[in-house]
Amino acid sequence: MNQNIDRRGALRAIAAGLAACATRSASAQQDYPNKPVQLVVAYPPGGGTDTLARIIGDGLGKELGQTVLVVNRPGAAGSIGTSQVARAAPDGYTLLLDTGNSTLRPAIEPTTPFKPADFAPVCLLTESPVALAVNASVPVNNLAELVAYSRQRAGQINYASTGLGSPQNLVSELLKVKAGLDWIQVPYQGGAPALADLVSGQVHVMFSNPVPLLAHAQAKRLKVLAVTSAARLPALAQVPTMAEAGQTDFVIGFWNGVLAPAGTPEPIVEKLGAALLKVMAQPQVKETLVKQGSVLMPLAPKALASYMTADTQRWKDVAAAIRYQPVGGKAS
Repeated sequence: MNQNIDRRGALRAIAAGLAACATRSASAQQDYPNKPVQLVVAYPPGGGTDTLARIIGDGLGKELGQTVLVVNRPGAAGSIGTSQVARAAPDGYTLLLDTGNSTLRPAIEPTTPFKPADFAPVCLLTESPVALAVNASVPVNNLAELVAYSRQRAGQINYASTGLGSPQNLVSELLKVKAGLDWIQVPYQGGAPALADLVSGQVHVMFSNPVPLLAHAQAKRLKVLAVTSAARLPALAQVPTMAEAGQTDFVIGFWNGVLAPAGTPEPIVEKLGAALLKVMAQPQVKETLVKQGSVLMPLAPKALASYMTADTQRWKDVAAAIRYQPVGGKAS
């Protein structure tokens, strides 16, 4: 009898403890956020992703009534910062402004330390077709001339990327295969230092987010030859698409969205998603992003989850087309 009483007492204590935990969890979700939120960018300051993060972070902070701190965690073609968010506490206080690394890297590298399931999709913000730019000293004015110039100098033309397996690397290699080019990759820690060397003439060619190219193109330090979108970009209206420039079936781009660690409570994810959709609907934000060359693609959490599934397959197809060799071994 005493054992039964003790057992019942222990069960009541466990139940009470679980109820208290649930109450605290519900309270924490209702109070969210009650401290600053970190928005991690997996690249150095100064690039297009960092610029977007500061625009979005400012608006998100106002919607949430809390400070949103942009934190740069560059390295390994974006994998370092992305991995850190995948391992962060799922409490809504550490977010990632992803450039598609969460889908691209696992699609091409079997040993990538994260996968799409490690994240809770929060909100898709934009799609960013990339622009093909050359240093002003390169004596070409369009894609056809660049292809001819490169073929005459096989092994002498180099292109900037943010590392093996980065978007710039994959798109450059895709053009190499389709146009029969022999370019040499020069990897960098991020888009900002890569662009600096493109402007100074240390490298010849770069596929880049259009945002940081605009000022350099206007100052005639760079020449933008084509964009990888299906239609011309308002911010670069004079620049032809890849199809218009002679490379068909070359519509490709990258997405920018906010992710949280997997396991983040759904009410927090929904609150963040709703707040970000409000930010994206603001006329000033929309105007700024369009002028910078972005395509607005605001999607709520569930729609972003479906988008990420499709994007994973797209990068598998690109990797197959260029016969990409995974660093970590044979792709599964």
